Amino acid sequence: MRLTMILGLLILAGCDSPSPTMRGAVIQRVEVGGSLFSVHILGNRAEAIRLNPETGRRARGVMARGFTAIEQASGCAIVPGSFDGDPALMRARVACDGKG
Repeated sequence: MRLTMILGLLILAGCDSPSPTMRGAVIQRVEVGGSLFSVHILGNRAEAIRLNPETGRRARGVMARGFTAIEQASGCAIVPGSFDGDPALMRARVACDGKG
């Protein structure tokens, strides 16, 4: 029983972890339109991890909210064509100097 609880806690702790290439990133929690994201920023790269469950009609627009969360957290524009991912994890490059 104790092992099951420990494994469960470890799995939950991993839900807000960045990908290995983003270790050491600056992390900000950002709420956009009711969606909560953990945004990880490292250099000109960013990842947004959606933290709250969203289903059905509520799930529509999650990608757009993730896009906005990255721009809000970084204070930079997303480089056109660099935003991708899925409703749980979104990645992008950001340009703070107006360049890609």
